[in-house]
Amino acid sequence: MPNRILKESICRSEDIDSLTWFEEVLFYRLIVICDDFGRFDGRIKIIKGSCFPLKSVTEKDIERALNKLSAVGLVKLYQVEEKPYLQLVTWSSHQTIRNQKSKYLECPSNLREKEYLQEKENDCMQLKSIENNCMQLQANVPVIQSEYNPNLNTNICSEQSSSEQHEQAVITLLLNTGEEYPIVQSNVNEWAELYPAIDIIQELRNMKGWLITNQRKRKTKGGILRFVNSWLAKKQDKGGTGSSYAKTVQATAVKQNRFVNYEQREWDFKEIEKMEKERLVQEADNRQKPKDERYATLWAKIEGGSGA
Repeated sequence: MPNRILKESICRSEDIDSLTWFEEVLFYRLIVICDDFGRFDGRIKIIKGSCFPLKSVTEKDIERALNKLSAVGLVKLYQVEEKPYLQLVTWSSHQTIRNQKSKYLECPSNLREKEYLQEKENDCMQLKSIENNCMQLQANVPVIQSEYNPNLNTNICSEQSSSEQHEQAVITLLLNTGEEYPIVQSNVNEWAELYPAIDIIQELRNMKGWLITNQRKRKTKGGILRFVNSWLAKKQDKGGTGSSYAKTVQATAVKQNRFVNYEQREWDFKEIEKMEKERLVQEADNRQKPKDERYATLWAKIEGGSGA
């Protein structure tokens, strides 16, 4: 049996990532035991004995794992002449085929064509179901016109309350599903009260542009309002976005003392202390001078009276 190739890209495969550990181990061991055409005996007992000769694995486990590998499109299970076989689907893209003939019978062309037609039929049925759902949504959801966005997209997220659906939508935000989540006037009014220093409508426009250009970072239906609140809170913390309220606050704002609600100024405490001492000395001098003059006058009168 020749050596097999495992490429680095297998670590980033979404199909591989959807498997359990046992299903992934079975897939790797099938790569080892398959012939040069990626085929092998489809009987569970044969697979168990070939892939896990030293492990106590049940046939039920292997059967469930094979069905999962078939469901994700990594393994094709088929029968020829009432005998089961399996085929690794992407074998020819990753392995080198050396032998000219396979040890096992290939999947018949009519069977492959039947499977292809069945897949196409399933796809058509899914498309019809989606189309019918869209027609029902368009019939039940009223067309919403916006004074801010007159060309509002009709692909509106349906996960809204009945009251919000009948409110006027001022703008829509793209979700990770491609739907557009309507922001109604009541939302805008609530945010205007919570974040008064922000121009809410302009910030919503900024969010819409950001979501258009950052497709991988778009939010879910359940997380879009949390995203809006976080965006607005950050803008509020940075001083707002230049609304009339913010300009008024900035124009009248003064530095406040943390103890009293007065304007705070820069003073030199030592200079204040010096000025206060000088003032007290001056007041003392002013009080003392008239007192001395009065006593001097009285004393002069007393002396004059006694001498007479």
